[in-house]
Amino acid sequence: MSKKPVIICVDDEPIILESLKIELKKSLGEELLLETAEGGEDALELIDELLAEGCEIVAVISDYLMPNIRGDELLKQIHRISPKIIKIMLTGQADLEAVANTIKYAKLYRYISKPWQSEDLKLTVKEAVNSYFMEKQLAEQNAQLQTLNQELETLVEERTAQLRLSQEKFAKAFRCSPNPITITRVKDGHYLEINEAFCRTIGYSAAEILDRTALDLNLWESTQARAELFKMLDDNKIVRNYEFDWRTKSGELRTGLLSAEIIDIHSETCVISVIQDISDRKLAEEKLRAVAASLAAAQRIARVGNWECDLSANTTTWSEELSQIFGLDSSQAPPTLTEFLKYVHPDDRPKWQIAIDAAIASRQSYSLEYRILRPELIIAADNCPSQTSEGGFIRYIESRGEAIVNQQGQVTKLFTTLMDITPRKLAEIALAESEEKYRHLVETSQDIIWSCDAEGHLTFVNQAVKQIYGYDPEEMLGCSFGDFLAPAQIDRNRELQQRLLTGDDVFQYESIVLGKDGRQIDVNTKAIARLDAAGNITGTTGTASDITERKQAEIALQKAKEEADRANKAKSEFLSNMSHELRTPLNAILGFCQLLTRDTALGTDEQQYLGIISRSGEHLLDLINNILQMSKIEVGLVTLNNSTFDLQKMLKNTEQMLKLQAEKKGLQLIFDFPPDLPQYVETDESKLRQILINVVGNAIKFTAEGGVNLRIKYELLSNKNYGEIPLVDNCCLLFEVEDTGPGITSQEMDNLFKPFAQTESGRKAQEGTGLGLPISQQFVQLMGGKMTVTSRVGCGSIFKFDVRVSIPSAVEIQVAQTARRVVGIEPGQPEYRILAVDDRLESRLLLMRMLSSLGFAVRDAENGVQAVEIWSSWEPHLIWMDMRMPVMDGYEATKRIKAHLKGQATVIIALTASAFDEERSVILSAGCDDFVAKPFREQVILEKMAKYLGVRYVYDREASLSSDAVASGDVSAHTGTAPLPFTLNASLFGSMPAEWVDELYAAADAVDNERIFGLLLSIPPINASFRSAIADLANNFRCDRIIDLIDEFRNL
Repeated sequence: MSKKPVIICVDDEPIILESLKIELKKSLGEELLLETAEGGEDALELIDELLAEGCEIVAVISDYLMPNIRGDELLKQIHRISPKIIKIMLTGQADLEAVANTIKYAKLYRYISKPWQSEDLKLTVKEAVNSYFMEKQLAEQNAQLQTLNQELETLVEERTAQLRLSQEKFAKAFRCSPNPITITRVKDGHYLEINEAFCRTIGYSAAEILDRTALDLNLWESTQARAELFKMLDDNKIVRNYEFDWRTKSGELRTGLLSAEIIDIHSETCVISVIQDISDRKLAEEKLRAVAASLAAAQRIARVGNWECDLSANTTTWSEELSQIFGLDSSQAPPTLTEFLKYVHPDDRPKWQIAIDAAIASRQSYSLEYRILRPELIIAADNCPSQTSEGGFIRYIESRGEAIVNQQGQVTKLFTTLMDITPRKLAEIALAESEEKYRHLVETSQDIIWSCDAEGHLTFVNQAVKQIYGYDPEEMLGCSFGDFLAPAQIDRNRELQQRLLTGDDVFQYESIVLGKDGRQIDVNTKAIARLDAAGNITGTTGTASDITERKQAEIALQKAKEEADRANKAKSEFLSNMSHELRTPLNAILGFCQLLTRDTALGTDEQQYLGIISRSGEHLLDLINNILQMSKIEVGLVTLNNSTFDLQKMLKNTEQMLKLQAEKKGLQLIFDFPPDLPQYVETDESKLRQILINVVGNAIKFTAEGGVNLRIKYELLSNKNYGEIPLVDNCCLLFEVEDTGPGITSQEMDNLFKPFAQTESGRKAQEGTGLGLPISQQFVQLMGGKMTVTSRVGCGSIFKFDVRVSIPSAVEIQVAQTARRVVGIEPGQPEYRILAVDDRLESRLLLMRMLSSLGFAVRDAENGVQAVEIWSSWEPHLIWMDMRMPVMDGYEATKRIKAHLKGQATVIIALTASAFDEERSVILSAGCDDFVAKPFREQVILEKMAKYLGVRYVYDREASLSSDAVASGDVSAHTGTAPLPFTLNASLFGSMPAEWVDELYAAADAVDNERIFGLLLSIPPINASFRSAIADLANNFRCDRIIDLIDEFRNL
């Protein structure tokens, strides 16, 4: 078997092994031998054989999912056999935990997702092979470096001794680690402990770091990377070698590997982190490889060169690195000892000459720091900031030399080493400049900066104290802060100082100080204890800021907020009262209309009159709702009720409804939208329809000739998921309504969207409340859009608006169950006792007539006191409870009933005329099982009773509204389970002309029963059942069902 280094590929699929072998053969050539194994057991046997024969195994590339032994387990076993083998895993299904464990226990070099990218595979394997041989080469060269570095040991002995002394001094604490180490608290990310290496690495002092977060210090280059790290910590409790970029105080970006682990310290969850600066490590690795090549490279790593001077021959020998330091061409003859002097900075030449002469005369060694001048066009390898002087760039040199004597004791040679210490010297200069800069910042700061000794006496305070307190700094030295506090603050300040002096962390507090002129000053103080090298507290340091203006502003803001809250509360109470007072009489009007329509003895005229009363009441209710809607908008109580619906269907229905209105005026109405307009969208359908009806309806209303054009476009915005419904895109619908009306003057444009304000055309029309456009504009804004208008007098107007919608990936169409007219209670049920509680006689009478006529036992009460008494003696099954009554309101009555054990079994349903959802939530929290809004419909009342009491009803066969079972003509009653001979379906509309269907649709959408019954007269007698079913839908306020059936017919 060949002794070439081996790479083993492991996979249970021969085809994949062959593919791997071909790919790697192309990339690696003949330098390495590729072996394959079909499974983990074969791989382990192959490794044993190769190792026994003395073969060198470079890497193992293993699939993750294999029979018997999975890839991660195989790599762990291989790691135990030979840790130096590089492990690479191919995976398409491995979870993060498996990968993390493989990294942890098998030192996984890399994992490659299947199917792999050819370039990624080749690059990864090449890097792995290079890494293996580099590590091997470094290990082999290490022994050589030991010998080569002997000559350097003398030069670094002093620094090594200093470093050893420093390490021994801090060996008992984690702060001695050369790697930055931190301990942070998980809950808020605050630094609790840091070592000197961390401070040195990022450039901040400990005082600037402790009790602050990495985000406060802007350390992380990427906050996303930080979030990813904490996610990994949360999942695995430990992270190893996470590569990230951080920012030092000076703004320099560095790259490192971070290892972190969750630990508990005094029952508090913390993270201990160790950072390894990759940049320096990589630089060191490069230098080590250079050292292995030659001693000159080793000298370059340390920026150390040497020269040897033969005094008798007046010749010198320079190392390669020395030529680099001086910026000279190494191929040219080096300068002699005399010529060398011209490269020394003129100001340093005398001391250099004295040192050389003294070394020769005394036959002893010498040490000297001086500056040299490099040629101007040569750039230093370390890219340090350049200082220029006449003759070239300045570099700082540390020189050590000794005289070499012969057997006669004569000095024959000088041997000198030179180290380029420019970076260190520039750092020392920069540090001195930084200290001066920060001294200036302290003196010019607008905040007070202070220091106290261990007894709390001020030892330093900057000039800002004069501006804030009125005292000169000298007047405060030796005093304590307690001497300047308001009397009520002294004890608290003493306690805070004591906490600081006993080792508390950084904290801040607010206090009141008396200025020199006696005025009170609000101050925010931040303080920290100072520690010496032994950890003893030597005093405190901190800052103090004048926050007097901020405090005054906070007080004023709080007062303004309280006044605004009182005003909003008063407005909400007024709106709630107005809603109750307006809806309550409408409840009686519409309710008794429903009762009267059940009377078969009424003639056609009477039924027509009732229809007029009902429609007028509904119209009045719409006007009231508009006013209340505007009021709710103003107080921020309107929310979106999003649902998924058919947008194209809604647009077509709206067009059909408005087309009759336009045709009556001889106008052309066009709804123009692209064929690829999304069919199903998710938004508030009701509000969108109301916007279209308001804007297009206004355009038709005020246009005398020409037409109205609605153009719809859409834009897809982004890919997102919302909740549990995956959305293909966020979508913006763009609407443009253009008319040929009279136009709007610039004077009227300002009032166009103001509530109750109307243009001259609106006043002439004497229609509406002036709320349509304001409500529409508010709805558009609520739906994430904006409404604008442009107009030219005499030419027309263009209204533009957009709304944000979501496009769901799947649409579930809910088919609503329709109701049927109830004529009684099905036999065989208990006598249901119902209590109607309302302070208005007409409301009680409505409920009593409605329910007693169906077979319920009904009693009434006019206030909460009577309700509690009747409940106690009569024990009704269900109580219809009005919430606003004199003597005792419904809230209190409900609470008293529900407080009893038997009251828990009594169903209480609130009757409310409120238009506000917030009040309804209060109703439910009072103990009511449900609520119904006034004015209510008979169908809703009966459905609630069926829901809570399980009542079973008998339905009128002719009045059945079910889309699956509509009575044909038999007037006898039957239960809802009986089969029906006639079924109302959409196809029946095909027997009528298209114009008739369009007019019926418009009448149903307008809830205009008079128009509906007029149209029903056109149905021929042969279709009497069809006519009767439509009439029943209208009589039972199910115009929505008529609209649904026509929409279904149009889609056939």
